[in-house]
Amino acid sequence: MDEEGPECGKPDFVLLDQVTMEDFMENLKLRFEKGRIYTYIGEVLVSVNPYQELPLYGPEAIAKYQGRELYERPPHLYAVANAAYRAMKRRSRDTCIVISGESGAGKTEASKHIMQYIAAVTNPSQRAEVDRVKDVLLKSTCVLEAFGNARTNRNHNSSRFGKYMDINFDFKGDPIGGHIHSYLLEKSRVLKQHVGERNFHAFYQVLRGCEDEELQNLHLQRNPAVYNFTRQGAGLNALESDERSHYLAVMEAMRVIGFSAEEVRSVRRVLAAILHLGNIEFVETEAAGLEQGHLEVAEERLVDHVAELTATPRELVLRCLLSRTVASGGRELIEKGHTAAEASYARDACAKAVYQRLFEWVVSRINIVMETRGRDPRRDGKDTVIGVLDIYGFEVFPVNSFEQLCINYCNEKLQQLFIQLILKQEQEEYQREGITWQSVDYFNNATIVELVERPHRGVLAVLDEACSAAGTITDRIFLQSLDTHHRHHPHYTSRQLCPTDKTMEFGRDFRIKHYAGDVTTSGENSAPRGQTPCPESAQELQGVARCWHRAFSPFVIKGQDKDSEVLSAAQSKQSPASGVPETQYSVEGFIDKNRDHLFQDFKRLMYNSSDPTLRAMWPDGQQDITEVTKRPLTAGTLFKNSMVALVENLASKEPFYVRCIKPNEDKVAARLDEDHCRHQVSYLGLLENVRVRRAGFASRQPYPRFLLRYKMTCEYTWPNHLLGSDKAAVSALLEQHRLQGDVAFGHTKLFIRSPQTLVTLEQSRARLIPIIVLLLQKAWRGTLARRRCRRLRAIYTIMRWFRRHKVRAHLAELQRRFQVARQPPLYGRDLVWPPPPAVLQPFQDTCQALFCRWRARQLVKNIPPSDMAQIKAKVAAMTVLQELRQDWGCRRAWVRDYLSSAIDNPTASGLFAERLKALREKDSFGAVLFSSHVRKVNRFNKSRDRALLLTDRHVYKLDPGRQYRVMRAVPLEAVTGLSVTSGRDQLVVLHARGQDDLVVCLHRCRPPLDNRVGELVGVLAEHCQGKGRALEVRVSDCIPLSQRGARRLVSVEPKPEQPEPDFRCSRGAFTLLWPSG
Repeated sequence: MDEEGPECGKPDFVLLDQVTMEDFMENLKLRFEKGRIYTYIGEVLVSVNPYQELPLYGPEAIAKYQGRELYERPPHLYAVANAAYRAMKRRSRDTCIVISGESGAGKTEASKHIMQYIAAVTNPSQRAEVDRVKDVLLKSTCVLEAFGNARTNRNHNSSRFGKYMDINFDFKGDPIGGHIHSYLLEKSRVLKQHVGERNFHAFYQVLRGCEDEELQNLHLQRNPAVYNFTRQGAGLNALESDERSHYLAVMEAMRVIGFSAEEVRSVRRVLAAILHLGNIEFVETEAAGLEQGHLEVAEERLVDHVAELTATPRELVLRCLLSRTVASGGRELIEKGHTAAEASYARDACAKAVYQRLFEWVVSRINIVMETRGRDPRRDGKDTVIGVLDIYGFEVFPVNSFEQLCINYCNEKLQQLFIQLILKQEQEEYQREGITWQSVDYFNNATIVELVERPHRGVLAVLDEACSAAGTITDRIFLQSLDTHHRHHPHYTSRQLCPTDKTMEFGRDFRIKHYAGDVTTSGENSAPRGQTPCPESAQELQGVARCWHRAFSPFVIKGQDKDSEVLSAAQSKQSPASGVPETQYSVEGFIDKNRDHLFQDFKRLMYNSSDPTLRAMWPDGQQDITEVTKRPLTAGTLFKNSMVALVENLASKEPFYVRCIKPNEDKVAARLDEDHCRHQVSYLGLLENVRVRRAGFASRQPYPRFLLRYKMTCEYTWPNHLLGSDKAAVSALLEQHRLQGDVAFGHTKLFIRSPQTLVTLEQSRARLIPIIVLLLQKAWRGTLARRRCRRLRAIYTIMRWFRRHKVRAHLAELQRRFQVARQPPLYGRDLVWPPPPAVLQPFQDTCQALFCRWRARQLVKNIPPSDMAQIKAKVAAMTVLQELRQDWGCRRAWVRDYLSSAIDNPTASGLFAERLKALREKDSFGAVLFSSHVRKVNRFNKSRDRALLLTDRHVYKLDPGRQYRVMRAVPLEAVTGLSVTSGRDQLVVLHARGQDDLVVCLHRCRPPLDNRVGELVGVLAEHCQGKGRALEVRVSDCIPLSQRGARRLVSVEPKPEQPEPDFRCSRGAFTLLWPSG
């Protein structure tokens, strides 16, 4: 997530230049347009529903907020979740997160993101049990949404119940269990919905998601319009594919949680039974006879379906629908038939009760799976808890009924908790910090709470009394009793007590003055839960101990600034004398809704079901009809008890708050309706919250934390102070900035009044941060360079010693292998050199060359001196031929002067000797290098037998037929090179400077076709090397030559039938026909 700049507005409303509604809305709108849907009011998070997916969530965002303080990153839900988790883990304190806002403001989504964050940052050791608990926590949301959420006019996924979830953690901070509490399920929605709304999601998911075979088993049709309970919302269905995907997701979630396949089937059967029950109609017959015959079911097949799906006898189902059994005083059983109206009432009561029991069973089943297992505090340490409260806010509509009274009582109860808890915490903190405490004048709503819950006289007590009274008690009689008990109460009135107030009707309406701020009521009877939360409700204010406890500083610190007057004005608006809005209630239906009576026959019927899941939902059905039992608690009493337990639970925890705002009524993305949001800001009391904080201390921080953030702005505190304490260092810092008049010093904390002081400090810090960053970068780069230098030195040292080791090891191996190298006659010829390390490769190459020279020396020193000339010639031939000619006669003895040999030249060796003697006298050559008979070809394309004589001074071409007469003599210094082929033929081309190239083929050898080309090349090359001049030797199968300036080519053609080597001339090229056989 990117860091925020000034163009995104103020991240905290406390930092506004002026606290007005216009400035508040302008900042809210600017941040919304920039995609910044979260803003702080101190530590309270304000969230605007974007109605679109934003790149604000996921593993990367979680990593940026994990382990950070609230002010270190831009406002985010993850920051609040992290703060709650760290408070729980660091201080072993139970914490809770209170999420409030109207329907469609994003409360449910906010709770999901909080759960995802907690799941992501826990269980680093990947324990299987912790993973199981995390999966159940995440999947439980999906299941509860299916059974407890519905589409309303304001929200397509509105929670129709209050939810509080406790998550248990072990001492390491890993989740090990949890528990869910539900409050006031809107079960009347099962029977009827307003126009534009739907029943609970579960009904439509079953109809749209089940397979055809399953629907047939449930006797259902896919069209929701077929059933009375889902007909209203049939035209509002989402795409069938969406309903099916949601259904599959719920089924998968139930499987992961641990619902068995049979339990899931039982849940589907109960939902189907409720739908069929809603279609049952009653008709009165005119036939005379017994009373039971006066009422019949219009379609008895529906009774069969209900009986089959609930696993109960058909006769008992029909009897429960048409009559009820009561026990007389003498334990005598009397069966009393219903009228059509009574039967319809019983049917509807049964449908509501069955769905409520189903919902409660689902919640309890999840709780059983999530409960901690095998925990022993003495062994495992103390467990801590994070609670997440997602509950409805204050509701005021033109016509308000029993549900609105309960919801508003809930908010009054939470506000009372704020009054009792926060002021006590405030006083304790001021006393702990040594700051003078003065009494705070505030509107205490305890009198309103007593008006509702006071024993014997409260509204709920009077309502319970009316429900339990004998005889016919109507809603009008209940209202008269209220007037009698509360005619002098300052927060209660009715038309009977105030006849001039014509906004109320006689015998129907009464009014309660609640604590909430200015309210503009809108809506209809039985409106959605959580539509218009109360301003400054206890849900948001109760536990902002570190955030909201700045609120009352004007009453505590002497010499207050002008913001104190703002606070006093804000408080005066809350006092009863200044026109607190009055909520008007209609008593119609109060008694029926509070009594919520279900005939005992239905309880016994369901308990006696052969379906164990359905039977488990009705444990009270096991009571005998003649058994005398206590009167069941009324709906109002049950809700009051649950609220008392909730308040006690919250009072024991450290709370954090998320306030959700709905940007527009049409649920359109990227559009903020200012009037609609202005109404919510007013109703939520957000502007007053800012004023309260601005009137007191805008910020308070422990001295170490304050120094850690701002110490670079003072020369006495940077980089570390040498003063006596952190408090003295903070005092020196503020004196340097001349801000000491706007703060108060506690024992451990600094209290800052105005946000301008924070702005001044932040600006000074912002100017210095780049300089400090450069300094740190320079120091860090130097550290990295020195670290790298040390590492390189260490590396080079290791490399040096390792190379030494490798060299020593290699030399030791060489010594071991070559111990036998001095033994003749091989002198280590067959020894294998070990592979050297890369660094020793040049060394080993040199050693191999030296070894070869040494071995050659050992072999050569045993050769007789007479053979040395031959050896040198062979070495010279091997060097110049470079393995280009494979067979060059190295394995035979080289005679050199073959014409003087009686073996090769038996008939003319004497003549050649005479000619040789004459040439020696004439040219004074020293030695004969080579002589042999040859077949030559000249420039005239004529081939002849000739003799070749090579001395240390000349190359002679002789005519053997004319007593070896010299036909041509070329000085040996003029010979620049020679060319041979790569085969076994004896073709030789001698190249001379300024002379025609001599093309000859050695022949008339003994044995025939003896290979003497290598000998000629070797002796000539060895002689040239001795003279210090180079001889160019070329090996090619197609040899170019020059004769009288003409360029020609000579090649070799193997010819098995050729008796003697000879040349063939064609088109200026010579071809040696060589007998290959």
